[in-house]
Amino acid sequence: MKEKVIIKFDNVSFAYKADEGETAATGVVDGFSLDVPEGQFLAVLGHNGCGKSTIAKLMNGILVPDSGKVTVDGIDTSEDDNVIDVRKTVGMVFQNPDNQIVATIVEDDVAFGPENLGVDPKEIRNRVDDALKAVGMYEFRGREPHRLSGGQKQRVAIAGVLAMNTKCVVMDEPTAMLDPHGRQEVMDTIRMLNKERGITVILITHYMDEAVKADRVVVMDNGKIVLDGEPRNVFKNVEKLKALGLDVPQATELAYRLKKAGFPIADDILDEEECASAVLKVLEVK
Repeated sequence: MKEKVIIKFDNVSFAYKADEGETAATGVVDGFSLDVPEGQFLAVLGHNGCGKSTIAKLMNGILVPDSGKVTVDGIDTSEDDNVIDVRKTVGMVFQNPDNQIVATIVEDDVAFGPENLGVDPKEIRNRVDDALKAVGMYEFRGREPHRLSGGQKQRVAIAGVLAMNTKCVVMDEPTAMLDPHGRQEVMDTIRMLNKERGITVILITHYMDEAVKADRVVVMDNGKIVLDGEPRNVFKNVEKLKALGLDVPQATELAYRLKKAGFPIADDILDEEECASAVLKVLEVK
């Protein structure tokens, strides 16, 4: 049975308009095509300016293509009448949770989205409670957001998206401003939502250890996709990734260096456990 595609880019191009004094617009996405199946956890990588954040904004109608088409659950994002339906389907979580929190109490903030959609108050109560429980923040429902840690604030922002009954969550570097503990909190939440609730997740990140956890990794450069596949197959392209200004997981880097030094070790290692096991096998052979 063919997988249902929830987000589709069909030969999409987009350029920000030229600033005053410039002679041309800045091209960011150029002939971009991508299908995201429902329920997938997709990580998007690329150096600064490659177009990652632009495709995130194209996914829920914050931006619309100059040419080509973006559809969300079959809905054309470029049509004004479709904006609400698109944003009901695809929720956005940005880098700084403080920019998304609008209320002075956690549960009021989570209720903000469904209230704007005109959802019945009893249904809003159920949605808010369910969303906060899903991200492990129910016990903080009466707290003031400014008293929360960065990771907790980001989980409240995710709850606000869930309360709108979205099928897909797009996260634009949601852990970039967090400490390691906060990053782990958010990543645990993301994986739970994807694996247990079947929510489609698109994660834009600079952290390779986050991308390793995805079902699929897309690498962008100059507004185009240059690598696309399972993490194991993408990260084995160490030299290509380095040429694009990107890192690889530490275990992958170590395996790459050992292989380059002449040791018979696999080139698709992703984590420390796999690397240690491979090194032990080499030592046994020796």
